[in-house]
Amino acid sequence: MGNEGIDIACKTCTIRLEQICYQRAWWFRAFREVLASGVRFFALVHRTKPDKFLTRAPCCHNCLRFTENALKTRSPMFRRLDFSINPLFQTIGDSLPTPEERAQAKAFARQAEDSRFPGILGDKT
Repeated sequence: MGNEGIDIACKTCTIRLEQICYQRAWWFRAFREVLASGVRFFALVHRTKPDKFLTRAPCCHNCLRFTENALKTRSPMFRRLDFSINPLFQTIGDSLPTPEERAQAKAFARQAEDSRFPGILGDKT
């Protein structure tokens, strides 16, 4: 099964929120990396390669949410695990950024939709 041509987009820039959470809570990186390792494992098993999917900006290929969304289209087991674990992660992750920072992350995601706007997250393309 090929990945080409599947268009998966986010409404909020996860990379930006992740940076904020890392700054706010020293333990968040370790917590997130345990879960991220699971996502990467599923991506390997299902041969999900984010660079084969259409994204809004080149920097989105490095986003774990993008990989997670791609896996949701391919793995029923991943969907079940995500359904049970993601609410806890969301509760913790949503408690760290301020409402203004969440709004900024949404604005970043909207800007990524415009392919003429490179560099929203330090991407030099």
